[in-house]
Amino acid sequence: MNHAYPRGRRLAAVAVTIVLAATGGTLTTLPATAAPAPGAAQEEQQQTTVRFPLDADVVGAGPRGFLSKTRGSTPEFRWTWYADGSSIVLPGAYAIGGGTDLVVTGDQSSDYTSRRLKVHDLSTPATAAATPVEVDLDALGGYHLTGLAGSTLLLTRQEDGRWSQYAAALGSGTPKPRAVLAHPEYDCFSGKEGWGGTDTGSALYECWIGSERMSTRVVVDFATDYGPMYLQGENEYAQDGAISATHVAWREMRLSGNGIVANQRGTYGERWFPSDHLDDPLYLVGSWMASGQPAHIDGSAAGASASATVRPFTLQSIETGETSVALTAFSSAVAGPGGSILVRGGTAEHGEGLYRISPRADGGRPDVELVASTGQTTVVTLTGSEAPESLSADQLAGGVDFGWDLSRGDAAVSVSLKHVSGGRPLTQEWPADAADGAPRRVAWHWDGKDPDRTNGLSPARAGEYEWQITARPEEGVGPELVTTGRFTVDRPAAPHDFDGDGTADLLARDAGGTLWSLRTLPAATGGSVTSLGRSRVGGGWQVYDRVETAGNIAGTTAPDVLARDTSGVLWLYQGTSDRDTPLSGRTRIGGGWQTYDRLAAGSDVTGDGRPDLLATDKTGVLWLYPGTGNATTPFAARKRIGSGWGVYNEIAAVGNLAGGPAGDLLARDRTGVLWLYLGKGDGTFAARTRVGAGWGGFTGLVGVGDANGDGRADLIASSGTGATFYAGTGDWKAPLKGGVKTDVTSGVPYNTAF
Repeated sequence: MNHAYPRGRRLAAVAVTIVLAATGGTLTTLPATAAPAPGAAQEEQQQTTVRFPLDADVVGAGPRGFLSKTRGSTPEFRWTWYADGSSIVLPGAYAIGGGTDLVVTGDQSSDYTSRRLKVHDLSTPATAAATPVEVDLDALGGYHLTGLAGSTLLLTRQEDGRWSQYAAALGSGTPKPRAVLAHPEYDCFSGKEGWGGTDTGSALYECWIGSERMSTRVVVDFATDYGPMYLQGENEYAQDGAISATHVAWREMRLSGNGIVANQRGTYGERWFPSDHLDDPLYLVGSWMASGQPAHIDGSAAGASASATVRPFTLQSIETGETSVALTAFSSAVAGPGGSILVRGGTAEHGEGLYRISPRADGGRPDVELVASTGQTTVVTLTGSEAPESLSADQLAGGVDFGWDLSRGDAAVSVSLKHVSGGRPLTQEWPADAADGAPRRVAWHWDGKDPDRTNGLSPARAGEYEWQITARPEEGVGPELVTTGRFTVDRPAAPHDFDGDGTADLLARDAGGTLWSLRTLPAATGGSVTSLGRSRVGGGWQVYDRVETAGNIAGTTAPDVLARDTSGVLWLYQGTSDRDTPLSGRTRIGGGWQTYDRLAAGSDVTGDGRPDLLATDKTGVLWLYPGTGNATTPFAARKRIGSGWGVYNEIAAVGNLAGGPAGDLLARDRTGVLWLYLGKGDGTFAARTRVGAGWGGFTGLVGVGDANGDGRADLIASSGTGATFYAGTGDWKAPLKGGVKTDVTSGVPYNTAF
């Protein structure tokens, strides 16, 4: 029971003898629980392989065996003997041990609610077969069980508005409770959260004393009927504690910080050990403290996330402060015979199981020995992996197979995959398999789609990816394995692929100056395109009167954007291939660009593999700015191509639309007729060819490259009523198929699309 009362003022530390009020009965230990000679016991255990049940914790231990409890809603309580590894299942819904071969079972799922108890002598299989001693707590006087210390039942019942504490020795006949700390001003508690017990019959109680309710820890030795009292000062808050034959310790919160208070029993030479791990249980092995962060079945630690690192089970000397790691991790521990503790945990050397940690006569570091094994290794290792180093777009088309080899199969596994530039990871999980301790192969098929899974349809973006495999031991007591690896997805640069997923993207500016990225997906290879959604790029774009997607003019793999402000300065925005931030900050190219009324960028018209810029000035002259691939000076000096271009009110660089040797140009005259200029590859164009009439209703023409996946350049024509997709044919005589309405620009009230 945990009762949070205010702590009292600090009093001088004095020795207080607590007299047990005798109410009859003798506190004796059953002869059958006497411990064998240490040497004989150790020799006997070394000769026998003892198994510890899987998926179980230790809840009791004596000289000749241990009590385990399986996890789950209907636990199994099993006693196992060290001598030959044999075991029996104990009936009942609850069972506890107290450092001897006596085990108490109850009819309810907890000690406090159990009303009918049975006391089992499990020192040998013969005594275990005998009829257990039954204890009716209601008939005994309405008590509640709160624990077992050696062969002493710890009991409580409510009297005069407070909980009174009792102890009852287990011997022949019906146990007879006797009052403990029987003083009207003592309000004391025992139980899982308020006491520590030893096999010799001692317990640590949590008390509040007097009208000021001074917080106190009290040690009671049931054999000698006395114990010291340790008072808490103002703003000192004692937490769970433990005792051994020689020392007592508890966790404590103070205004100055948290820590552990330790005393030698019978003295007040307090020692303070700073520690922030208030939730970690505390144990004592002679003059050594033992503690760690208990792990659970899912591999997570109490009070921590599943991915947190479980703290190991560590020993620390009260006398010298020396520390030592006893176990890699643990899940449970109980007081054992001879001042030992029995811990369910594991080490890299000996694996998973039950370990005995015993005090040494010289006060040195306690001995740690494995006494029962689960047969599992503690450390999960990756013994092999099958993962790509690089992937092409073609390799992604049918998905990709990954594989990992683990040293043990009884571990829950999760695999995640993410693009290193950001986005949510794609995660797959597997439960632990049934082959306990055996190696395991984890196979996973990735469909090649974007791990961010915003729609489950988008192809994986180009760039670097990281996979991570995490394996958490099923028992929860071994450290989790976390291993990562990386690979690269390679895609050829595309003039309108701003996020590197191999599909075309449009940029659109709304009336408020906000720039949006509009993603597309081919509805069917060679058909139209459909919307994959939009995302906000940023604001402030109303300062520009001309914006164009320019292809990769700055030497990276991503398309760039050119923007001219109202003063005539031309700016470069380099592409990043990052979906969330597709453009970097702007770079000034130069002034004087107000002389041009039309700009068309993105086509390689010179045949050198770099996109170029075309511009018509207000006198109707067409100029070529060859691309350099240099972000600082992206264009070489301009070249005059020809005059008479004033008849056109829109031009669009469309790449190799018509099957010629270089990039082509579309131009719309003021009557709405669209004309094709086939690029020769030397910076000039062939004579124009009429495409068709009726194009006057569009506000913008955008060459988007191969948007529908058929290997030919395409066109999107936009207007205030939406967008129309025109698939390219590769034939200069009829370069475009019929238009198909597309939802790419839906939801954006744009005034410019590019």
